[in-house]
Amino acid sequence: MMGLLHVLPSLLLLSLPGLSSGSDDDGTVVLTTSGPIRGKRLPVGSDTVTAFLGIPYAEPPVGALRFQKPLPHQPWSHVLEASSFGNACHQPPLIGYPDAEIFFVNTPQSEDCLFLNVWVPHPRPTAPAPVLVWIHGGGFYMGATSVELHSGRFLAATENVIVASMNYRLGSLGFLSLPPAAPGNAGLWDQRLALRWLRDNVAAFGGDPARLMLFGQSAGAGAVGLHLLSPGSRPLFTRVAMQSGAPTAPWAWISLKEAKERGRRLGQLLGCADGNDTALVGCLQGKEPGEFPKHEFSILQYPDVTGISFGPTPDGDFLPDTPPRLLQAQHGQPIIPILTGITANEGSYLLSSSVPNFNLENASSIGWHEQLKLVRLIAPGAPKKAVRAVARQYSQEGEEQGEAQYRWAIEQILGDYSVVCPVNEVAGREAEAEAGLSRRMMRYWAEFARTKLPSPSTPAPPLPLSTPGPGSFAYLPLQLRCELGQHSFLSQLWQPNF
Repeated sequence: MMGLLHVLPSLLLLSLPGLSSGSDDDGTVVLTTSGPIRGKRLPVGSDTVTAFLGIPYAEPPVGALRFQKPLPHQPWSHVLEASSFGNACHQPPLIGYPDAEIFFVNTPQSEDCLFLNVWVPHPRPTAPAPVLVWIHGGGFYMGATSVELHSGRFLAATENVIVASMNYRLGSLGFLSLPPAAPGNAGLWDQRLALRWLRDNVAAFGGDPARLMLFGQSAGAGAVGLHLLSPGSRPLFTRVAMQSGAPTAPWAWISLKEAKERGRRLGQLLGCADGNDTALVGCLQGKEPGEFPKHEFSILQYPDVTGISFGPTPDGDFLPDTPPRLLQAQHGQPIIPILTGITANEGSYLLSSSVPNFNLENASSIGWHEQLKLVRLIAPGAPKKAVRAVARQYSQEGEEQGEAQYRWAIEQILGDYSVVCPVNEVAGREAEAEAGLSRRMMRYWAEFARTKLPSPSTPAPPLPLSTPGPGSFAYLPLQLRCELGQHSFLSQLWQPNF
């Protein structure tokens, strides 16, 4: 899987006039190591981009290839029409979340879903442009690059950079771990293969492979961090940006022991209760792919605030050890610049799915006992005194009025546990969101990819750079200015108690 992609025979080059330099005269046809690809022009306000959509980077992971590392897609000799998104990977329907429609998958679902996309500014930049590769979030069980929320055309047009994204296998189809028959982390191996393809081909699109930034949000940020910790992935990019996620987050990885137990329970639910893991995997490879998302959440035997049943696992290969240990072992590794941050209310989205008796319409359903239940759910083995100490600390902050105080406290507990503290652990600094941050964040991302410094050349303020220390972070407040502050206490509070 890790070998070089096949290079087209020279005969093909001779048969495609105008492609000797990597693309045709108007930039809609690009010659890659897989074959020639034709994109399409898309208007973006007053600007234009050339979109190359639905590029297959791996063989369909079907049959005996299910649960396995992806194989590079065989090269093609014809001009591939890359004018529409490829299939989405199989996933459960998204219900019960506020504003869920913005995440609805808008393409057919199939196991044949390993496609990537590239957006190029038009006219193409005169010099090789930075490349920003987006990994979508979705808890490792949902999401697709075809969702409008993940479109790279706006960033490409606005900042004159190359933007790319990829689909990767999700849920048990992407993260079942029953080695050696199902080695695990197939979704991460998908991402790495797409990264390798992009590194080898971005120059043909006008990109600079020496300035390739990997970035993502939520589970996408967790995946970015796992690539940062994976020795085999680190050579494929030169900087990373992680928004609202970290590889050490409680939802970002599952122990191998727990992953195996969940895989076996899934096998029982699908009628594959064979005596050994190899036979079980063989049985699962014969099941209809649409059956897997129907049963994945039934395997959780105890309440879990993350709600993630299958995800990345320390496999001894992609992840040689657990993410916390790999993070500690990073000293002495080649330095890769990191840009990371959080929003002001990371826990708010988890309230409806994680808090017992929570009612979106009525905050009075939240009280002191619900707060204690949540802390116990997060840390079931913690002493009662520690549980009450943490709950009291959060209750003493925030608004001084009844239900609103508890609502705020529970939201902060969820956010600190699932996002803020892991981000602090990785980077030691935070960034709060602001109204209208989208445009400025695009500028920071693009400048970071260009120069390694997230400091725009326009009148917007540069981010203060500092040596990572306990709890230091940068604010991006409403009044266009940046500050340094401390927010380490609550993150440190969890460590001695849990």
